Amino acid sequence: MNDYYDNSDNTSPWYKIRENIQTVIIESGVSSIGVQAFLYCSSLISVTIPNSVINIRGSAFGGCSGLTSITIPNSVTSIDVFAFYGCSNLTSITIPNSVTIIDFGTFSGCSGLTSVTIPNSVTSIGGGAFSGCSSLTSIAIPNSVTSIENDAFYGCSGLTSVTIPNSVTSIGGYAFYDCSSLTSISIPNSVTSIGASAFYNCNSLTSITIPSGVTSIENDTFRDCYRLSSITIPNSVTTIGDYAFCGSNYSLSSISIPESVTNIGLYAFGGCKILADVTCLAEQVPTTDVTAFDGANLVGFRILHVPAASIEAYKNTLPWSSFSYFDPIDNSTAINNMNRQMEDELNEYYNLQGQRVDNPSKGLYIKNGKKVLIR
Repeated sequence: MNDYYDNSDNTSPWYKIRENIQTVIIESGVSSIGVQAFLYCSSLISVTIPNSVINIRGSAFGGCSGLTSITIPNSVTSIDVFAFYGCSNLTSITIPNSVTIIDFGTFSGCSGLTSVTIPNSVTSIGGGAFSGCSSLTSIAIPNSVTSIENDAFYGCSGLTSVTIPNSVTSIGGYAFYDCSSLTSISIPNSVTSIGASAFYNCNSLTSITIPSGVTSIENDTFRDCYRLSSITIPNSVTTIGDYAFCGSNYSLSSISIPESVTNIGLYAFGGCKILADVTCLAEQVPTTDVTAFDGANLVGFRILHVPAASIEAYKNTLPWSSFSYFDPIDNSTAINNMNRQMEDELNEYYNLQGQRVDNPSKGLYIKNGKKVLIR
């Protein structure tokens, strides 16, 4: 079958009646379904693909919004870019185990897609492959996959769980951007790079453990994950990028920054309004943008735990000097020796604006870095 292009003179013979086509039967012997062959056949509801087909070319069924299901035969070895993009009524898809790559944007905008079966033959999930699949609630990535590319699941707002196997080594930028229903995700230790904005606006995510092979937390990686209350940063990380954890709002009350960290970017923890307890194990003060903790309201009850030998350096370096209390860590015993005054301050109540309240009445307050409700 030929390749066709809707923005040129080389359109398909049926292009002018494309909106009236309901059934397509591709005859045996055809090996390739051409570029844009059935583009915008919006009434198409039934397609028969024979076992002779080995390639479904770019945008072949793009914009076929009436298509609810399709069977891809095992003879198909490649499904090209945007092959099924905008098939908004497609509810399920089984990718045959002859396919090795899910290409760029292949199923993007398939907003009705609820079920996808990815075979063990697939090694890469391409950029934007499932972007905008807002009805997809779960995805199991097989252990043959080594990379999840940029924007792969961008805007999959219904996605609640993802299984990432330990074969995956990289997660691209914006890979899970705006997956607002994602409550948990386990990133295996095989992953060595996580791209910028990979989990931006995953605002149902409550905890994250960054694997020990990652050396940099890129810009905006966990930005606006405002329910994120637990973060584990491994000792392999050297850089925490701009806005990396910005916007954790009233959830993140403590963070431990490992000794390996040498650079912290602007607004890295900006807007973490109840961040009351920060530990930085680096003996040499990290190069830190002065805005790194902006909006964290560093007054009254904010404590910084740092190596005893470096405490004066932290006290004299912005933004670390903005902390109210400095607790020296005895590296030989790893025991914190807070004085009684500090403990008393921690047990006081503060309103959500960070102001101390001596005699709190009914309402929501912050005590010891956590929200408490007085009834």
